[in-house]
Amino acid sequence: MTNADAIALWINAKGITHCFGIIGAGNIAIFDAISRLGKTKICCTHHEQAAAQAATYYYRTCKKIAPVLVTTGAGSANALTGVLAAYMDSQPLLIISGNEPTNFFSVSHPRVIGVQGYDSVEVARPITKFATRFTGIVDLELAYMTALTPRYGPVWVDVCRDIATRIVK
Repeated sequence: MTNADAIALWINAKGITHCFGIIGAGNIAIFDAISRLGKTKICCTHHEQAAAQAATYYYRTCKKIAPVLVTTGAGSANALTGVLAAYMDSQPLLIISGNEPTNFFSVSHPRVIGVQGYDSVEVARPITKFATRFTGIVDLELAYMTALTPRYGPVWVDVCRDIATRIVK
């Protein structure tokens, strides 16, 4: 089982029935794991901002979190408008972003990480209640609980490509 499989299982265990997003190189392992499990409907939008806003409105109507799956670079940057709106409106929102492999993060203060990545955690931090780079399911659990703790708000979990495909026990 990979971390992507563990993420799909966690989503299922939470009773999450829908997620929104766009498939890209940085998050394809997570999309694939969710799809193979076959328990959560993946709603692909035309733009990452629309995915974030759809998930926010989904919560408003269903009172359930629907994760937003975005890829690295512009994919995650496009979601920031929806994240800011959720932050301003105190709406729970869970962003799971893909990113470049961890070895690209070794350079101090890089402008670009890998091919098109950037430090999305640091960019998202000021407009989220919680932002972290994924090291295990505990990060998702903490993010989920933080999003649903009053005052509600968005949270961000960044999953590097090599971590998503890493085998876990």
